[in-house]
Amino acid sequence: MLNSFIAWYKKISVHLFGNIVDKNLETFKTLKNYLLASDMKILLRTWVCMIFMTAAIVYAASLAGVLVAHVAFQFDIENLIYYVMFMPVLSASFAFLLFYVYPIQKSKNIDKSIENNLPFALAHMNSIASSGIPPEFMFELLINYKEYGAIAIQSKNIVRNIKAFGMSSVDSLNEIAKRTPNVSFKQILMGMSSTIEKGGDLKSYLEEMSDKALFEYRLKREKFLKTLSTYADIYTAFMITAPLLLLSALVMMGLVGGQVFGMGVNDILFLITWIIIPIMNVVFLMFIHITYPGT
Repeated sequence: MLNSFIAWYKKISVHLFGNIVDKNLETFKTLKNYLLASDMKILLRTWVCMIFMTAAIVYAASLAGVLVAHVAFQFDIENLIYYVMFMPVLSASFAFLLFYVYPIQKSKNIDKSIENNLPFALAHMNSIASSGIPPEFMFELLINYKEYGAIAIQSKNIVRNIKAFGMSSVDSLNEIAKRTPNVSFKQILMGMSSTIEKGGDLKSYLEEMSDKALFEYRLKREKFLKTLSTYADIYTAFMITAPLLLLSALVMMGLVGGQVFGMGVNDILFLITWIIIPIMNVVFLMFIHITYPGT
């Protein structure tokens, strides 16, 4: 049902906006590589048509929503003109931006997943290659290990190219290497392709790449631990010491009376204790999560 709807949506989008997109397709050429890297299996022209289609639908829906709200709440003429002019445009712009950014963000997520799982997948591939199993069967075994994230999906695509499309191992590896957003994985796939084509020792190559990947993985973690120590000092200074000193000063001010920026001391204490400090802690935790190499 969902696939049928998506197919219909693609078709109607191309039908309605195909001519417009053809005249402006060059503007969106940077999206092509991201669409390939995100493994979305959709042409650039079709995706851009869907972007325009979605923006148009959101614009119409937002305009209709403003008119319905006017009937319900009876806006004055100035507010009505303002809402009619700006709300649909803002909503459509947001939808346009969301669809434009989606393949970019998806390809980055794939890149991150490959980067985090590559050392362990390579170690597994090395152990499989040591038994003399052909490369296509090695990747077929990796498909079952979902903990490898995007690498399992890339392995599935390699096997699909060989079994469904009749490609050789070399051609399949080169094809996926062109599409993958991760530079390290791209180099490894191309290295495997070259090794197989030249009749080299695939086990020795994978062993070397595995050792290198594990070394870089440990290096990144050690570097992050040192950085985390600096973050801990910053947290102690700005999230614990500074608020305590500020709260102590405010308590003393409360004893003698007075206001700060037109607010009472008790109001400021409440604001700092229950709003500002919790928000700062959440932001700090989000920052740690984003910068952590394993996310």
